[in-house]
Amino acid sequence: MTSDHIAEHGDSPDTAEMLTLIVEVGNALNRSSYPVPRITQVIHDICTAYGHDIATQVFANYIIALDESAGRVRMANTGSMYRFDQIAEAEALVHRLREAGVPIGQAIDEFGAIADSRPPVNPLVRGVGYALMALGFAFCFRMSAAATVAAVLVSIPAATILLWSNVKGALAALMPVLLTFLSALVITLWAVHGGLPDPVRLAVIPVVTLIPGAALATALIEITAGDMIAGTTRLAYSLVVLLSMAFGLALAIDIVGLTSADLQDLTSSQAPSWVLWPAAPIFGLGTMLYFCTPRRLWLWVLALTVGTFWLNHFLVNAISSAFAGGVAIGTALLVAWTINAYAKGRPSVLAVFLPSFWLIVPGSMGFVAVSGAITADHQLDSLGTNAALSVLSIAISMMIASVIAPFITRQHWPTTWKLLNTR
Repeated sequence: MTSDHIAEHGDSPDTAEMLTLIVEVGNALNRSSYPVPRITQVIHDICTAYGHDIATQVFANYIIALDESAGRVRMANTGSMYRFDQIAEAEALVHRLREAGVPIGQAIDEFGAIADSRPPVNPLVRGVGYALMALGFAFCFRMSAAATVAAVLVSIPAATILLWSNVKGALAALMPVLLTFLSALVITLWAVHGGLPDPVRLAVIPVVTLIPGAALATALIEITAGDMIAGTTRLAYSLVVLLSMAFGLALAIDIVGLTSADLQDLTSSQAPSWVLWPAAPIFGLGTMLYFCTPRRLWLWVLALTVGTFWLNHFLVNAISSAFAGGVAIGTALLVAWTINAYAKGRPSVLAVFLPSFWLIVPGSMGFVAVSGAITADHQLDSLGTNAALSVLSIAISMMIASVIAPFITRQHWPTTWKLLNTR
């Protein structure tokens, strides 16, 4: 973009201001769980559009911007993950910046406003959304009526804690393991004294969205694109969170003293099959309310969530559940990219895809198996093998989806195609 085009927006080519903008862009995209190679390419496009030559180094949790000619540098650590409404607003602003369609100073202010924006729905509505997620997930596992009520009731205090705005820093980092432990402790005690079946699977339901789906998906895309530092760092973080949640689950099991029979999956005969029909729509609606998904994306989210759920359901009848979950998730990711490339308004890949990820992955990865391995319950060895196969299946399927995506979205993502083919 020429300097004349920049000038008509009232901007001067000030290096300090541009460095600040680049750091804001990188921070916003990092908080939106964009893969690092994609962030790097977007920043390059913006610098080209505004006529600046700025070197950047993007990592999973911070960004450095450097103008060598002026001897100036800016850096910033990445904050917490954005809500879905913030992700959509950040992506829309980035699309305008890639065409130099916003004055630099105005763009910086808009990024600040996005970061500081309050949720567009009140905490009560978000809490209802969280409870709906628990209800939908209980239907997916065909929990008994008593178990379904327990899942919804336990999800209410979990939602209250997560919506507490003062939970930050080290305490926020401990939330996955603490909430998983507390949820499991309440459920397992309820199971011992109230006779709830399959308490381990039930205990995961109130904390399902704490599974780092965005980080795991992004890590696998980064590894496929050849960015090993960002990919392996993010993948290690995701696995630590998953294992810490499993540890909290296993600790609660050990404290209460459940037998190995209590750890087995007893859900298949607990509820009639008709409960599967409303399961995915209820879960999808819950995620949209809790994560403040923009209404223009609601139909896309519901369609992909329902489609992924039933694809997985039908695949389980044909192949092992360890592989069915991987194929379903890989397909969902590919469809989300296609929607982003061709649908009006470029719907956010993350906002459209994550509900499907959360709906399928917890069951496929088998927290029952992981907790059983931690508690040295050797009767769960076969489940442990199934969980390991599920993890590999999901990882490989998502990697394949990230390789196929440039073929489908090639005219919209030529830079991604070029990036993947020069590795």
